[in-house]
Amino acid sequence: MIVGLTGKICAGKDTFASMLPSDRFTVIDVDGLGHQALMHGRQKIREAFGDEVIAPDGSIDRKVLGRIVFSDPNKLDILNGITHPWMVEEAVAEARKAESEGKIAVINAALLESMGLVRYCDSLVLVTAPYELREKRAAERSGLSPEEFRKRSEAQKEIGLSLFSSGRKVVTIINDSDKDSLSRQVSFYYDTI
Repeated sequence: MIVGLTGKICAGKDTFASMLPSDRFTVIDVDGLGHQALMHGRQKIREAFGDEVIAPDGSIDRKVLGRIVFSDPNKLDILNGITHPWMVEEAVAEARKAESEGKIAVINAALLESMGLVRYCDSLVLVTAPYELREKRAAERSGLSPEEFRKRSEAQKEIGLSLFSSGRKVVTIINDSDKDSLSRQVSFYYDTI
């Protein structure tokens, strides 16, 4: 079984994923694959965005690249066109491997829908939280200013919109309280699948 897990920035999908018992679930962190995809597509990224996105050690400077792509939707589309195909291929391969080992694979991806990963999933989990709470979490976790958070949130405005018309079961987790409340929802979720 493959479960798609998604949610907007700082909704709590990573926390949800971390609470799933590892003896039954394998979580595939698509954001983590994104970091690998940056190195995999480094030359194309350099060609598209210039030398300023290359850090002194030769890696991609994610902060510089983030400022560029989150301020221009067209540039974000260019980056996604470079990185997403490789990320999808890797995520699906990892999910199939987990299935072959008798585990439930969880593809944890903010951009589950736009990357085309929904079609590989048997069911879906959408983690939600109010905008103000997500903004507060982003400031605490990553030091994002309200304006930076707004830009990233705008770039994710489509998240969750097509899940309910996908023909798959969708479970909505409302993460508007503390970790104990989320933990109870996670327990209920994995007890019912």
